Amino acid sequence: MSNAWERARDLAEQHANQGGIFVRLTNNGDKIVGAFCGEPHAREVIWTGDRYEAFDEDNPGHSGKRPSLRVMLNFFVPAEDAMKVIEGGTMWFKDVLKVRDKYGLDKWLFEIERHGESGDPKTTYSILPEEKIDDELRAHIAAAEPHDLAAIGSGDGDTDGKDDPKSKGKPASGPIDPRSAGELVAQLKSLPRSDVDAFLAEFGIQRVRDLPAQQAEAARTFIQKLTTQQPETAGEIDPFA
Repeated sequence: MSNAWERARDLAEQHANQGGIFVRLTNNGDKIVGAFCGEPHAREVIWTGDRYEAFDEDNPGHSGKRPSLRVMLNFFVPAEDAMKVIEGGTMWFKDVLKVRDKYGLDKWLFEIERHGESGDPKTTYSILPEEKIDDELRAHIAAAEPHDLAAIGSGDGDTDGKDDPKSKGKPASGPIDPRSAGELVAQLKSLPRSDVDAFLAEFGIQRVRDLPAQQAEAARTFIQKLTTQQPETAGEIDPFA
């Protein structure tokens, strides 16, 4: 692929990822700078094959399944002048706790950088202090409306960018059609749950059917990369059993 095609592809992915409320770092080396705001919203979840559900030990459908941790935080991004939502798993949140204890989340802007190519289940994220928050920026952050993380986590909140300050007055892109969602779910069911988690985190969604229509092609490409990385015995593993 020529440099012109690669640049066009990267710009297309960048523009496709703009406007939503979730922070998305798609490629190795992608970075974002912002401020962690408010309290975290943590939940133990189970992947049902179509969506994340809050873990319930009394639910027969959850019996024998190991829940995973997902933690969301409001994250103000000065470059976009927008309050976003950032989400990660156990290791990511442990790193957030480390920088909170060492630097204080209310005092610094932090740079978050992705380490891992698109589709790599071993992707990690570094969190480093970027610069101190001055009084002017602090007041600006305080005036920004935080997102209702509990509502988003339960599936009742907005996840397509309608409440994003940068998307006011713009038509929101709808989710993919049910047929396309079904095709993606069928492909994901052949993969280990860690890869399914990586897919959902990559696109900042809780359920496959919430994927914006404009990202359908990127989602297919992502799944194809995951599939090609599987060992020959991967088809014998059913993480949805």
